[in-house]
Amino acid sequence: MKSLLVAYGTTEGQTRKIAEFVADAARTRGVEVELVDTATERAASVQPVHAAAIVCGSLHQNRYQASLLHFVKDNRSWLAGIPTAFVSVSLAAAMEDARGRTEMAGAADAFFAECRWTPVMTKHVAGALRYTEYDYFKRLIVRLVAKRHGSEADTSRDHEYTDWNDLTRFVDEFVAATALREGPG
Repeated sequence: MKSLLVAYGTTEGQTRKIAEFVADAARTRGVEVELVDTATERAASVQPVHAAAIVCGSLHQNRYQASLLHFVKDNRSWLAGIPTAFVSVSLAAAMEDARGRTEMAGAADAFFAECRWTPVMTKHVAGALRYTEYDYFKRLIVRLVAKRHGSEADTSRDHEYTDWNDLTRFVDEFVAATALREGPG
């Protein structure tokens, strides 16, 4: 059976949730999936046996996780030989701000250049504001930034902006484009 690698780096947990969703969506479409957190020891033992890969990372202060960068660099030779996609998670994907979207795309391009890796598909996905998990100072700073960009500033609860239906369509598109699904329909 053809398999899909879903490798991710996460800072606050939303990218883990997104990667798990991507893996589950692919599984329900008949695809064998290996899900790997790039910050774990298991990431070092990933074998180049997959037919395709989706790499997920979250953007924080214009950078992705160091573990994700190292994972892609360490595996770029075999990743270059299979269809790959990159799922970039950030709040900028939820904003109508053209400047923020340009910066988001530029950060992804800078990541690709640093890794010397070019995915076949890139998907920008909105993340979440996890106010209830932030310390006082981070909650204050994030609230000010969110308010400035017209986002939710109610710090008494968390706010999730991920469009799960859009992410499902992306998985369908990638699975179809890479012919991962075996058998009929």
